[in-house]
Amino acid sequence: MSPDIWIDGEFLPWDKVSVHPFCHSLQRGATLFESIDCLEAGNGRAAIFRLKEHILRFLNSSEIIGIPLKYSADELFRAVVDTVARSGLKACTIRPLAYYSDPVFDIYPGTSKVSVAIGLGERRPHKDSLIMNISGLKKIDSRSMPIKAKVSGNYIAPMMAKSDAVRDGFDDTIILDHDGYVAEGATSNIFIVENGGLVTAPGEKILQGITRDTIIDLSKKLDIRSSLELFLPERLKKADEVFMCSSGMGVVPVTRVDDTEINGGLPGTVTSRLRTYYRDITTGKIPEFESWLTYI
Repeated sequence: MSPDIWIDGEFLPWDKVSVHPFCHSLQRGATLFESIDCLEAGNGRAAIFRLKEHILRFLNSSEIIGIPLKYSADELFRAVVDTVARSGLKACTIRPLAYYSDPVFDIYPGTSKVSVAIGLGERRPHKDSLIMNISGLKKIDSRSMPIKAKVSGNYIAPMMAKSDAVRDGFDDTIILDHDGYVAEGATSNIFIVENGGLVTAPGEKILQGITRDTIIDLSKKLDIRSSLELFLPERLKKADEVFMCSSGMGVVPVTRVDDTEINGGLPGTVTSRLRTYYRDITTGKIPEFESWLTYI
């Protein structure tokens, strides 16, 4: 699959796009991005999930980092829609990217041009359940890095942590904050289920995922209690159920953490309800949530 890439208002062939190897963002990790889910809906059309919210977070990241974007929310929204429509794809991962495109050797980017690219990736199949370890690497601290921004430099530690986990035979990893509380996965948020209710980490020390917020909203519709609490790995391992969530992944049960089986190694009832409900919403099967979908 090699759909055209939208860059600064023009479409370029996938294999003709280039970035200078010494552009500031490539050297320094100052690249903003989003990962947006697009699935084939029941009506046969491509359906982008919560595009507006992703675009607003993209713009918010630019403000936090101080990378000036010359596009409005409406212009970025239209660019994403046009890129998916041009590709003819019914299901894909959408990746908007903002970066300093001029070669600059100083840490200060100066007046370097900021470019925006929108590319489409093939959706990879995800596992029906996950076995995970708890990483020895800690979540970056907000006093040192802007954790509320979706910026590439923030993902070096998660990349290392997941690489270690996969080498040790796990599917993914769970990262703790500097106080030892459960924060999130490498690129996903985490929930535990206790006595039929949901618990997830408060938003102060994590990236508040759009899928995470969606799950909290959906739990109210399904009369499932939810709370924001700090919790330690010991409580995680004693939970009735554990699941991860993210754009692209959706909702995926965790059946083992380190050497501890969760729910006998099987997906739990609450997780399964939320997973099915989420899938039905993202594929347009529940009219109540049509406003979350952008059809192409």
